[in-house]
Formats: sequence, C-alpha cells, structure tokens
Amino acid sequence: MAEPFRARLPIPEELTGARLSIPVREAEVPIMPGAPTRMWTYGGTFPGPTVRRPAGRRTEVTFHHELPRSVGELTVHLHGGHNRSQFDGQPGGLTPAHARSFFCDVPRGLSARQSGNDLLLEPGGKRTYVYDLMEDGRPERAAFQWYHDHRLDHTSRNVWHGLAGMWIVEDELEGSLPLPRGERDIPLMIADRSFDRHNQLTDPFTNRRPPNDGINARDVLVNGAYMPYHRVTAQRYRFRILNVSQFRPYNLYLSNGAPMVQIGTESGLMPRPVGRRELMLGPAERAEVVVDFAGAGGEMVELRSGPRHGARNPLGTRPYIGALMQFRVGARRLPDRTRLPRQLRPLPAWTQHVSDKPKQSWEISIGGLFKTTWLINGKTFNPARADAHPKLGTTETWEIVNRTDVAHMMHIHATDWYLLSRNGKPPPAWEDCLKETFFVYPRERLLLAGRFSDYTGKFVIHCHMLDHEDHGLMTQFEVTKP
Repeated sequence: MAEPFRARLPIPEELTGARLSIPVREAEVPIMPGAPTRMWTYGGTFPGPTVRRPAGRRTEVTFHHELPRSVGELTVHLHGGHNRSQFDGQPGGLTPAHARSFFCDVPRGLSARQSGNDLLLEPGGKRTYVYDLMEDGRPERAAFQWYHDHRLDHTSRNVWHGLAGMWIVEDELEGSLPLPRGERDIPLMIADRSFDRHNQLTDPFTNRRPPNDGINARDVLVNGAYMPYHRVTAQRYRFRILNVSQFRPYNLYLSNGAPMVQIGTESGLMPRPVGRRELMLGPAERAEVVVDFAGAGGEMVELRSGPRHGARNPLGTRPYIGALMQFRVGARRLPDRTRLPRQLRPLPAWTQHVSDKPKQSWEISIGGLFKTTWLINGKTFNPARADAHPKLGTTETWEIVNRTDVAHMMHIHATDWYLLSRNGKPPPAWEDCLKETFFVYPRERLLLAGRFSDYTGKFVIHCHMLDHEDHGLMTQFEVTKP
C-alpha cells in the first residue's frame, strides 16, 4: 500500500514549438511504489507532455500511432480548442478492427468520409493535426485545455490507459496581468485509477450497463503520482486544475481553511475573481485558482476533496472524500509582486445580445429493455447524422434537459458557451462566464448561448462521463454556410 505524501509532484515536460511530434506508445510508467505500470501514453509519460503555445500562432502536432494493432484506430481531440472539424478528433465509425458498436446506432456501408474514418489515426500510421489558435478572426483567448483520445466506443478505455495530456494557450491580455507565473504557475491533472497487486491497471469495463456504468476507481493521482507533495514558497501560486476521472467529481478545499480565488474556467479567465472555500469539479472541467501561502509559512497544507454542503447528491455528483496532495510551505516569507486584479477578462460582445428562447433542445434520456442505452433526443450516436444545423457567423441559444436520475457532464465541441440560467435561475458567480463543460443534474434544464465562427462541419456534443459517451450519450451538430 502506497503511503501518502512520499512522492514528489511530477511536472510534465513542456513542449513550446510550432511543429511538434508526439509518439503514442506503450510505456512503463512509475506511479505506485514497486513495479512500473504499463500504460498507453503520449510521449512515454502519464500525463503526456504539456503543450504551451501563444494564441494566434498556428501549431502542427503529428501523432505517431505506435501502440499494438489490437488497440485499433485512435483519434485526438484538443478539448476546449476552437478547431476545424477535420482536426477536432472525430470519433469515426465501424472498421474491420471495430466491426460492431453495441450501444451506438452506426449504419453499415458508410463511406470513410460519411463515418469520419478518413480522419482516424491508423495503427502504425501518423496524422498531423493543425491548430490555428484563432477564433472569430482574432487570436483565441488564453485558456487551460487538454488533449485526449476520442475514438467511438473506446474513449473511456483509451483515456483510462493513459491517453491524456494538458495544453495551455497564452495571450497578451493574460500576460499583462500581475498573476503568478513561471514555477508558481502549476497545472494539476487529477485522475482516479485502480491497480492490481502487480501495479497494473485493472479492467473496469466488463458488463457495465446504463445507468450503472460510472467508474469510481480506488486510488487518486495528481499528475500521475499517488497523493504527492510539492514544496512552495510563502507566496501566491496559480494552479490550473483539471479532472480527467471517468466519472468521479472532486469538491476541492484547502485543509487550513484558506480560500481559493477562482480566476478561470475551462474557457479561460473569468470577468472577475471569485473567492471559493470549496470548488466542485466534474469530469473534464477545469478551474484556475490563485492560492496565497503567505500566511502558512512552515506549514503543510493539503488539497483535499470533501462532501458537498447543502446540496443534493444524486448518482454522478458524489465527490471523492480524502486528501489529494500536500503543499509544504517554506518558513520564510518572501516579497510577492503578484496580485489579484479586480477585473480579469470581459465577456465577448456577443453575450450581451442573446435570445432567451432556445432554438435547439438536447434532451437526455435512457431507453431500451434488453439493452439499455443513453439517448439524446431519443437517439444514440450515428457519425453520418447531424441533429442541428447552425449557420456560420450566428449566435444561438440552446437548452439541455436531463430526464434521467443520474447527473451528466455535457461538453459541446467547436465553441465556448455562456450559461444563461439553470432551471430558470441565474447562474452563480463562478458560472457567470464562458464555459464548455457543464454539470446537468437530474431533472435540470440549462439555457446557454454560443457563437459559431470560422469553421463549418460536424462537431459532437456528448457527456464527458466517458462511459456515458461510449454507451450512446453523444450526437452531432453541423455548422453550415449562411
């Protein structure tokens, strides 16, 4: 049994070039004490390397599929990126290596283009993804993104085995703010995994059926280490926190009761900082927080996850309970020239002129007698079908309605979204901003608006509780020319 706070927090290697090459390969990764864990990795590590790039600078990443042929085809999604459809990580359809989909309604006989199979990364092959890092004619907003596999029916399996890495976009506005940077700007990827007595990943995917298909693993890792520690000085730090667990949320807080000041979501900086004593983070959600250790000199402060207070806890919202990592604060108080501005990033102008009448509704349900599946608008995923057709250059209001007794994490590709209301009520301060991944509680209705710019083509909307996605809870919309 591994002991807490014995391993140092790993900081993934950073890649900053305009043309990158990342092998997708099996590797022996040291995670728990003793034997290393065989994992499927980006670049031989878990997490994969962190890509850090300036907004507006074209970036080409070539992924080389060096995993065993039995893994099948892969695809790569830059989660949170505003990307052309062909570089967005399309799930694809049926192939000889994946001849049948148990949960999704994938017709046979589709052409490679109809199914998206022409965009897949074949075993032994390579594929270059081009990211312009532009949006609506200008450099994309700075944001904390991540990249992961998105293959039809196998997203959960592939991410579980290690196919995840972080991506940071920077811009001039963010660079002008007096926020912590350098060694005091730290990305943290939280993931739960279960291991056997030989330190190998277990196989949790056997005989799981909706609605009981969520995976809660035994051990929680931060940057691929079990309950690590990190030495910090008695100054302000910026933590970019990402939840890559399959199903489990975390309700984050600091053991000394100090506040975390949230400055960003998965869509970048918020309009203004928001103080948080606890911060709920579902699968694929990100939060950027500033923590001031000036008053904790010489102490050991834990980042923990605890129960939610004053809220209902249906399936899918029950957080992990326990410590995640430890900060060892230096005793000496040092000068700190950073500070928290009162204003961070204003909302884009289009958010001020949106309709409160939804043009499109996405209704989540569960169906089937002998084979239960998750459904959106009564259907499972078909790569050849699109269920909405927004026009390029327009802004639309959509609603998401959860008719099930399980919470879901809905992620919409292609653009960021402005949350207008939950069940008719204005969102809390930490959601009164741009986001692209949303908790949707049972019987809840979300109203949100988004702008479709730059790129036409198909994009998916799905639950980021990854087994839900693999088990039918995904569909597509197609952005079309005006």
